[in-house]
Amino acid sequence: MPVQAAQWTEFLSCPICYNEFDENVHKPISLGCSHTVCKTCLNKLHRKACPFDQTAINTDIDVLPVNFALLQLVGAQVPDHQSIKLSNLGENKHYEVAKKCVEDLALYLKPLSGGKGVASLNQSALSRPMQRKLVTLVNCQLVEQEGRVRAMRAARSLGERTVTELILQHQNPQQLSANLWAAVRARGCQFLGPGKTVHYLTFLIGYQGLRMPISGAR
Repeated sequence: MPVQAAQWTEFLSCPICYNEFDENVHKPISLGCSHTVCKTCLNKLHRKACPFDQTAINTDIDVLPVNFALLQLVGAQVPDHQSIKLSNLGENKHYEVAKKCVEDLALYLKPLSGGKGVASLNQSALSRPMQRKLVTLVNCQLVEQEGRVRAMRAARSLGERTVTELILQHQNPQQLSANLWAAVRARGCQFLGPGKTVHYLTFLIGYQGLRMPISGAR
């Protein structure tokens, strides 16, 4: 039977043994399905498959790289380099570049580290949706094809969210409000009524302490 996955805010600890990741016994190993488990628990699996979604582990566990992006968030000693052999030199080069990018982005989660493997969500400049998307990207594994595809999707989603939040922060509030109302009317949503529509629009743009006045209600 699959194991119940942990909450996404508990990304600094192993979801099986609940120990915080470290550089010795509980090294974080991300699988192609984007679940991350400590190496000790992986070696105890009866089947070579993810304990959460039963996705087959096609690469030898000893070959899978340690997730340095997560290790740096728990204050562990992170080696400058770990040897990973892919099919050709070009893939190795792209892997190292992508890995470094993910590790650099992961540092934006560092203020979240709350100890005992649980993230504190109140000390980050990132909105909660951005935090969640970044956690998804950090847990992607770049050695296997499935992991790389998931990483590309996660990176794209994170980029789209970044653009959306930049627009929300820099667009004129009154113009943004007018655009939202125009979109609602264009989709035939007037049946919601002014009060209900204001409620939903306020919900949509009221994130991370951002509150914009809603004009145009009739």
